[in-house]
Amino acid sequence: MANINDIHSIIVPADAPVFTAHTYTMVYGGSAGCTATINDIPVEIGQGSNINIWVRKITGGSGCFLLGENNDVFQGSPDLG
Repeated sequence: MANINDIHSIIVPADAPVFTAHTYTMVYGGSAGCTATINDIPVEIGQGSNINIWVRKITGGSGCFLLGENNDVFQGSPDLG
């Protein structure tokens, strides 16, 4: 994955993902935790907890955050080659 030394470039609220611009590889529970459906599986995430997973689809998740990279970093820039 593009994640280098466990450092992410992007953080967005889990209930407002931008899959056209970002690839998310972690869900963070924030200060309150949340309940979300990630990749069609219902998941409860506790406060301060995180799950390392490639998030392809998410619904719900108010109070949690998605961390990841810009798509051109994860998938390669369309301007190269």
